[in-house]
Amino acid sequence: MEYKFEPMRLDYANEIASWRYIGFMKEIFMKPYFDNYNTESKEMKGPGNCDGYAVVDKDNLIGLFEYYFKAGFMEIGLALNPKFVGNGMSKDFILKGIAFGIKQYNYQKEAILLSVDKENKSAYKAYLKVGFVEYNRTEDEIEMKYFLSN
Repeated sequence: MEYKFEPMRLDYANEIASWRYIGFMKEIFMKPYFDNYNTESKEMKGPGNCDGYAVVDKDNLIGLFEYYFKAGFMEIGLALNPKFVGNGMSKDFILKGIAFGIKQYNYQKEAILLSVDKENKSAYKAYLKVGFVEYNRTEDEIEMKYFLSN
């Protein structure tokens, strides 16, 4: 697939908000996009004022990628369209999102961070397959790093 990263728009946000999953993750938290929608510029910011991108391939909305910066490190959030879950796409999707973020933000630190809910075992396994390593656990989340020398 050829992924194209497009800044979040209202039509993408509405479609992503309608996605429903089977298992631990039932839906994606999209409310901040709607709350932060600028009617004049049409710009949207996601949770924590992150930059959100719809990931598309031709006419298909493949997923969502979010980029946050905390203490100088890039942290990502992501979601794959439920109709593509289980099709072996997650590793490529995650790696393409990392590559896009590095280029888009001229990111030069040694690692990228993410947090995953302890109960979201399928996402945790997908991140391990990509090369993320666990570095901290809280009561609810597992914090992971992806070293760019991978």
